[in-house]
Amino acid sequence: MISSPSQISQKRIAKEAGVSQSTVSLILSGRGISSDETRDRVLAAAERLKYRPNLLVHGIQTGKTKMIGVMAPPFDFYWSEVLYGIHDVLTAADHVPINVWTAHSGPGPRRKHAPGGELAQIHRLLDRRIDGVILWPTFASLFSEHVHEFSSRDLPVVTIDHELPPAFGADSVGSDEAAGGHMVAEHLLSLGHIRIGQLAGPSEQAWSHGRRESFEQTLQQNNHATCVTVQANLLTPIQGLEQARELLTLRERPTAIFAATDPLAKTVYHVAAELGLRIPQDLSVVGFADDDFANEMSPPLTTVRQSGYETGREAAKLVLGRSLGTILTGRTQRVRVPVELIVRQSTGPVST
Repeated sequence: MISSPSQISQKRIAKEAGVSQSTVSLILSGRGISSDETRDRVLAAAERLKYRPNLLVHGIQTGKTKMIGVMAPPFDFYWSEVLYGIHDVLTAADHVPINVWTAHSGPGPRRKHAPGGELAQIHRLLDRRIDGVILWPTFASLFSEHVHEFSSRDLPVVTIDHELPPAFGADSVGSDEAAGGHMVAEHLLSLGHIRIGQLAGPSEQAWSHGRRESFEQTLQQNNHATCVTVQANLLTPIQGLEQARELLTLRERPTAIFAATDPLAKTVYHVAAELGLRIPQDLSVVGFADDDFANEMSPPLTTVRQSGYETGREAAKLVLGRSLGTILTGRTQRVRVPVELIVRQSTGPVST
């Protein structure tokens, strides 16, 4: 029988320290031993020999691999920040993320990849015995086909910016979308805008629905305000281009547009320039996210700031809590991360 490198190392440590291999095993696993002098001698020998524990063996023994599946791509600035937050919390807890995703989207050769393969990616994670999984909205919405692969194995599932049906027992973390939509509506009304357009995100996505519903409900409290909402196509090279044109060529053109995302706000800028409309003199524009380019737009974009980093941290804390048993309640957790309205030069008083 061939010994593993960790077994060889422990034998060598025992020989170096002048103790038994069982004593070495006890000390390296953190369990008690008879004297501090023996412990110090063993640890010093382990350091000299550059010993590293075999976590695969530890995983077999404990049933915990300290690996968390993360099915979320570095899609944009917000999602990159989310991944940073997840990484920092997991590594601080001596866990590691295994980051995989399926469909790429957007321009550039590295993103030319056909959608699909969700089940194959799930099996890659399951075969490595992950302790839990964090999902982004595009994948989480495929729950009817695939998420049961995790939930049926009693693995903790946490979704970001999307809520699964209660039957899955999945926790969720997301921005306070309702607060964000309300802030935007209040801001535009305070500037005198009552003829407003909305370039909305996909209705089936919880993040988009939350923003849209709150925005529209707040406007409805003003008897004079009207809102035309058009759902943007996010799958075109320039997201929502035709829908932005539709809004800005209405006979009663909106004096303000709420774009569901900052990239959609960029599209509104593009169409406004085509039509010779000045921002904010002729058209006020508000986005959502505060992406890294928002302050560099001309004029700088008024937007709702989300904290992707904090969202990622909260998601990681939830999945760790479920995996380690520090969150015992059977009720699903719904964490809402605060947002902030950042007022810049893309909004102004309605022209008279």
